[in-house]
Amino acid sequence: MSTTPKNKIIGALLGTIVEYYDYSLYGFSASVIAAKFFPNTDLLTSLANTFAVYAVAYLAKPLGALVFGRIGDYLGRKIALNFTIIGMVVPTVLIGLLPEYSTFGIWSTVILVLCRFIQGIFMAGEYDGAAIYVIEHLGAKYHYTASAITRTTGVIGLLLGIGATNFFNAHIFPEWGWRIPFLLSLPLALITLYYRRQLTETPDFQDAKRLQTPLRSIINLCQYQWQILLIVILIAGGFGVTYQVSIVFMKQYLPIVLAQTSLIISTFSVLLVICLGVSMPIAGLCADRFGAMIVIKISVCATIIACMLLSVAITYNMLNLALAACLLLATFIAPFNALAHGIIIKGFPVNERYRSISLGHACGGMLMSGTANYICLMFMKSFGWYLFPVIYVAAFAILSYIAISIYQSQFKSASRTSNLHNSYQPENTR
Repeated sequence: MSTTPKNKIIGALLGTIVEYYDYSLYGFSASVIAAKFFPNTDLLTSLANTFAVYAVAYLAKPLGALVFGRIGDYLGRKIALNFTIIGMVVPTVLIGLLPEYSTFGIWSTVILVLCRFIQGIFMAGEYDGAAIYVIEHLGAKYHYTASAITRTTGVIGLLLGIGATNFFNAHIFPEWGWRIPFLLSLPLALITLYYRRQLTETPDFQDAKRLQTPLRSIINLCQYQWQILLIVILIAGGFGVTYQVSIVFMKQYLPIVLAQTSLIISTFSVLLVICLGVSMPIAGLCADRFGAMIVIKISVCATIIACMLLSVAITYNMLNLALAACLLLATFIAPFNALAHGIIIKGFPVNERYRSISLGHACGGMLMSGTANYICLMFMKSFGWYLFPVIYVAAFAILSYIAISIYQSQFKSASRTSNLHNSYQPENTR
């Protein structure tokens, strides 16, 4: 089958859309799932239980990173990406078919947890593999733009997810309408598999294979690059928290702290995702033009300002200021999320990228971003500290900036003394 570069990129990016669609359905349906699978508790407890299950998927991600990272580095990016899309759709459809707690009792909750665990395994290999694939195909000139485009397609998946949940949870649909978005994952996955038949391996991977570059085991990799991997974990966890709280959790958070937002939160949550999505490619283009660290510095400063404005708005019940601050927050956390893979990929050779990036991202997600929503709810419930989520975002934005700064300095230092980091260094590393 003849292929074009456009079709190769489409095949990789479609999987990211489906991945984020599948994964976001649970978060955007949290209030419905809380009522269906965690009944007979107060609102905060039900939501906390729901987001505890949400975090289960992140516990599974390191396992998926080990499995699909090895496949991606040893056998190729294409093979890994074809496996991951199938593994994402099956548990999503099962959630859509799962009987409720009132029908199946505790077993419905158990199966729900298992589905999220399986999703986490396959998700660990999907996004990281797609980001590596697109960045390696587009080359050094569009390094950060490629990273941002991959993340932006994830935002398209988020928009599909939030649009589907808002639409099918409306009162015009029957009570079981919440299931339809989960079932729609199947045709989306089939379209993706059609395009992924046209994928070919990236030039970087083919060069590494032709040169028969030796591959270190994951144990040796962790032993000799543990410092870099640790920083990757901090970067991944940091940008993951800013996204989780500012985008996913905000739909549940605003109606709790500002009751008047409950009437507009469905529409407003779409605006948040749109702001995130529009800002990402802009961040990528600016990073390729002016340097990633300049964009990141502006981002962290603006994020802190937005958090301060949101804190004031919540404290003094200022609706318009709160909405504006949330939109600013969504806009300025975008560079963290858009540029992260473009920054991280520079630190690893071609034949170690998939395993290293997937493992670091998975561990960061498990330890920090996957638990962010649950931690915020528990602080709110246990201590009545309703500004905690805002402070949490600001703290992790600062953590992300510090980790990225250390990573950049270590990479430049290593590059001066070793040629280990082969074949892929962007022209603009300012």
